[in-house]
Amino acid sequence: MNIQGSFGGRGYTVHWDKPKTNGTSAGRQKDNSKTDQGVDNQKSRETHSCTHSWDDPDWSILDDRRGDLSEFPVDTLSTPWQEWVARAAHGAGATPAHVAVPLLGIASSLIGTARRVMASRSWTQPMTIWTGVVGFSGTSKTPGIDATKRTLSQIERDRSYKIAELQRAHEVRVEAAKAARDEWKKDLKRAAQAKVVSMEEYRSKIASEPVMPPAAADPGPFIAPRLYVSNVTIERLAVLLEARPQGMLMLSDELAGVFLNMSRYSGGQENEFWLEAWNGNPYTVERMGRPPITVKHLLVGLVGGLQPDKLARSFKGDLDGMYARVLFGWPVDPPYRPLTNEVAEVEPEIVNALSRIIDLPCGEQDEFAPRHIALSAEAIEAFERFRQFQHYGRDALDGREREWWAKSPAHVLRMAGTLCYLTWAMVGGPEPKRIDVEYVQAAIRLVRDYFWPHSRAALRQIGLNERHANARRVLRWIRAHHKNEISLKDVRREALSQSLDADQTLGLLGGLVKAGWLHETTTPTAGRPIRRWDVNPKLFGNVESAGSAEGGNASCTSCTSYTSCT
Repeated sequence: MNIQGSFGGRGYTVHWDKPKTNGTSAGRQKDNSKTDQGVDNQKSRETHSCTHSWDDPDWSILDDRRGDLSEFPVDTLSTPWQEWVARAAHGAGATPAHVAVPLLGIASSLIGTARRVMASRSWTQPMTIWTGVVGFSGTSKTPGIDATKRTLSQIERDRSYKIAELQRAHEVRVEAAKAARDEWKKDLKRAAQAKVVSMEEYRSKIASEPVMPPAAADPGPFIAPRLYVSNVTIERLAVLLEARPQGMLMLSDELAGVFLNMSRYSGGQENEFWLEAWNGNPYTVERMGRPPITVKHLLVGLVGGLQPDKLARSFKGDLDGMYARVLFGWPVDPPYRPLTNEVAEVEPEIVNALSRIIDLPCGEQDEFAPRHIALSAEAIEAFERFRQFQHYGRDALDGREREWWAKSPAHVLRMAGTLCYLTWAMVGGPEPKRIDVEYVQAAIRLVRDYFWPHSRAALRQIGLNERHANARRVLRWIRAHHKNEISLKDVRREALSQSLDADQTLGLLGGLVKAGWLHETTTPTAGRPIRRWDVNPKLFGNVESAGSAEGGNASCTSCTSYTSCT
């Protein structure tokens, strides 16, 4: 189904029909877009009767379900940023998307709630964006993130002297508070030693006891401000937000560990913290045996990589909307290119640009005060057209996709503000007083035409189960090592790293036999018979015919997953 609309003279067209997967036929498209609908779809798939053979193996096992996705629209960035992204991507051996997607998340988190985009007097949004680069291991996720991360590390090193000055100033406040507190205690002692001869005089004396002055309050331990962290507890994040109230940034090569840990150690209680960490509202972190920490603006950006096979585990369970907060980008694997000397590990102009963002004024005399940046009149019109389009489009969606799409207006606002300040940061000059229509239009393009289809592809991975992922892992290992024959021992130890026991591995191999990829042979001996599995030679031939599905043609039109055929 296509939804078209013309709002205010400008039309939007988005294809809501089920997205294609590489090398697929219409039959495989039929089921792939509904893998996130849970038990009902699983039951529906199980009712299909489908068989595969040696001549017609099940290519869907190797399908990464990415589909034919658009490239990152680099022209949504200003010209200086376009040039740097191109150079940095070449230097990192990555695509522009591998660099640009983390850049947007990092820059937005540095702004945080120091500047809030104001769509109306009753609706403002911080600029923090969560971005996840999806790709298998070795597809340049980390080099793309490091292109910007190295700049942050350099800025932190360059500012070590400022942190030292802040610590000295803090120590002065600590000593001044001690002195003021000692004087206050002396005043209390003198008041207590005075003679009281009547009740009225006693009451008068109590009422006149000296109150502890504000200067005597303990300022607490020194907290060194950080720009980003990579491995930290929520309690530590709450403490760091006291030093940097505009927001923090969590940078991780593998975000799956972050999402999995949310429920691993706290029974799911950390989920509430992270759901709120996208909003930027007040939050109290309770601590056992110690006073709670009240954060005025709980805002933490998340930027990192995600492997497709780990998406299902990262977001399993109830639909709590965590994934709806993430802008997923799934770039293609970068092609080989010779190394270049056109870009340094840390570029001075990028240091200057991010430093301008970091140094945005946000209050006076240690009192943090966010500033609101309004949309221009033309920008409001463009944004309202998108909101109307988004409102009518959600009826065509369900489940995880609907939840993600419901947050797209907020994504657009945050993205528009980030693009505006990125442009300003590169050239300097007076700070923007409003967000013009060009940034809103660019943000709409990014969210609607890039992040939305890429996020849908990522959300489809959540419908895959562990058995499918293990089967794909085994087939890729066979092909990478050119195995014509395999044993259970080799598969369990080398392909699966002993993540399954012998019986589970045997069941997995049995499924691959039914899928047409393996053929079991048994050689009688004096003792136990020798069991081996021959590999279908089609696994090594005609790889291009399946695109990113890793080879072959999709001939099964009645099922789309490994579990359906086994």
